[in-house]
Amino acid sequence: MDIQTSSAVFWTCLKAVSIWLLSVLLAVPEAIFSQVVPMQGHRDTNVTFMNCVPYPMSNQMHPKIHSVMIFLVYFLVPLIIISVYYYHIARTLIRSAHDMPGEVSDHTKRQMETRKRLAKIVLVFVGLFALCWFPNHVLYMYRSFHYHQMDLSLAHLVITLLARVLSFSSSCVNPFALYLLSESFRRHFNSQLRCGQGPRPERQPSYLQSTSHIRLTSIKKTTPTAVMGAPAANGNPGRQEVAL
Repeated sequence: MDIQTSSAVFWTCLKAVSIWLLSVLLAVPEAIFSQVVPMQGHRDTNVTFMNCVPYPMSNQMHPKIHSVMIFLVYFLVPLIIISVYYYHIARTLIRSAHDMPGEVSDHTKRQMETRKRLAKIVLVFVGLFALCWFPNHVLYMYRSFHYHQMDLSLAHLVITLLARVLSFSSSCVNPFALYLLSESFRRHFNSQLRCGQGPRPERQPSYLQSTSHIRLTSIKKTTPTAVMGAPAANGNPGRQEVAL
């Protein structure tokens, strides 16, 4: 998003609304075809219960096709896309850290470490996405291919709870990862927790830090001038010092 344009807020809101509308449209088929049907438990039990299924039960292929499409559209394809793009981002950051021009100073070392840390963060985001959603999709595919008989064992219940918790946590796990991996994010987050109390961390431009102690000498003038409001000595041009 280009925040420099005058219509940045309008386009940002428009993109957000478009994403929500697209999400609603993708959920319409499940809202239409979902139905409550009686299901049997395991073969060794005679338990029958009511279950809500997001697909029509008229064809045995419906649940299988639905689970595979959900796995592809909601997990595998997005995972491939973000993996490719985040890999290129990480590779560019690492390569730029090794190819930084100039002498290796403390400031350059800090920039190199920052870029390497950013590369690790984007790769961790990919891993967290896969970790949070893979168990839930595998469980859903397992149920869809065995939808006539539900597993009522304790192990299946525990796995289901863990898979659901992981899938729900995917919406809030990135800030925790940033807090653990990014020193800058952690510092600003802690300052917000204190409700603005205490001094806020200030960020100085790097070019000011690197040139704050440079002094230029022996700048000859052809005419008498004043430096910082002070007249030249004896009105004659001479050697002057300028501090940056």
